[in-house]
Amino acid sequence: MSLKELEGFLNDDKKEGGVEINWENHKQEWLKSLDEFYTNIQTWLAPLVGANLSLQLEPDVLVEDKIGSYETNKMVIYIKGEKVVLQPIGTLIIGAKGRIDMIGPYGKVRFIYVDKRSTKPNITVRIIDSAMEKALKEQNPVEEKKEEDVEYDWKIATMPPNIKYIPLNEETFSSHLLSVIKYA
Repeated sequence: MSLKELEGFLNDDKKEGGVEINWENHKQEWLKSLDEFYTNIQTWLAPLVGANLSLQLEPDVLVEDKIGSYETNKMVIYIKGEKVVLQPIGTLIIGAKGRIDMIGPYGKVRFIYVDKRSTKPNITVRIIDSAMEKALKEQNPVEEKKEEDVEYDWKIATMPPNIKYIPLNEETFSSHLLSVIKYA
């Protein structure tokens, strides 16, 4: 690549692929989903809070490509002397809009923020140049789902290789919490 080509590329305002992402909005949606997640956990565990169970939000800082460094919270659950951390991993996750790991003395559970209709990962990779994209649209004018049409929800992801998504609710959370604090 010559210096002139490099200069032209640097001065070109067009984005590769034609898709521009508002990273600040993406981050704000992620932070809102984290707050909703923590609110659910607090609601579910509220009747049990006492001498043997306590919840605490602690400040945390995440660093992600495109988004940069930002402040958030992690949740710490103390159960009968054991410590369990609900650690946000980030929003730039392949196949999901976010992930939180629950880490306890006897294991780890992954919570992911995905399309609420999903029951397992569904990842499609397509490498298409603009001419091929135009030809495909003319050949098959089916409109793809738009991002804003998708409803997201928190789910529990089983461990690889056969990942499945389990709906997150009071019962599934409680049983998975027990699995990381109690030796099977």
